[in-house]
Amino acid sequence: MANDQVLIIDDDKETAVLFRTVLSMVGFHCEIALSARDALARLAASVPDLILLDLRLGIEIGGEDILYQIRSNPRFDNTRVIVITAHPAIADLVSDLSDLVLLKPVEVDQLRTLAKRIGSFEIGKKRFSFRDPVTQLFNRSFFLTRVELAFERARRRPEFLFAATFVQLKHQLGQEDQIDSDLAVGILQAAAGRLRSSLRPTDTIARFSGWKFATLHEELKNPEDMNVIVNRIRDRLSEPYHVGETLYEVKPYFGTALQDMHIQQPEDFLGAADKALEQALSAAS
Repeated sequence: MANDQVLIIDDDKETAVLFRTVLSMVGFHCEIALSARDALARLAASVPDLILLDLRLGIEIGGEDILYQIRSNPRFDNTRVIVITAHPAIADLVSDLSDLVLLKPVEVDQLRTLAKRIGSFEIGKKRFSFRDPVTQLFNRSFFLTRVELAFERARRRPEFLFAATFVQLKHQLGQEDQIDSDLAVGILQAAAGRLRSSLRPTDTIARFSGWKFATLHEELKNPEDMNVIVNRIRDRLSEPYHVGETLYEVKPYFGTALQDMHIQQPEDFLGAADKALEQALSAAS
């Protein structure tokens, strides 16, 4: 425990210093980041054993963004993350991404108990896998959590605009289930690489199921941005795939949903994208 590195991310200096004092007393080496930007800079240079993360760090970059980046980066697979928030609703949204959630106000005695539990390894690493084993993209569960967080942010920021797209890859002969497994893996991995290279690092890309992918695009400037994004993805995914000695062609079909004030729930939002995808597939048949 003496060598355990702790990063305390909280924009309230008094609270951060209190956390550092209590954790240092039981042998942790602690650093403080008082802003999201400072935290990201420190995380780019080091890998803490434990992170105490306040979710409400500001409007531009929030604690949920930092949590998302931590869980999306394999460098932090062995880092425990304790989320601290005064908002139970948000705590529920990130419970699967954090190792523990503490609700404010956090008392000194509670923090001492927490420190002892950490030191005795009662709080273990969750070791949840957020990545699809074939493509190393995010999986369905992580994507759904990210959509829920987008809705939460939109409730706080009326100007926040986001959209999601489902992408279904179809073989020109419609025989995806009959493709050799090694060939299928090669195509899926190649498609994942093309999606990564076509989108921003801040976009969320997931393999939803089978030959179906999903993308989430946040901080859009206007609804027309999605036309540009979809066209870019279509061009890249439509190029032939060379897997070994095989040249393979697929056609991507899209279903997009844009944030709408009339859509209040994440499941309805994704349902709209799914319906649009079904319509695109039906029109092509």
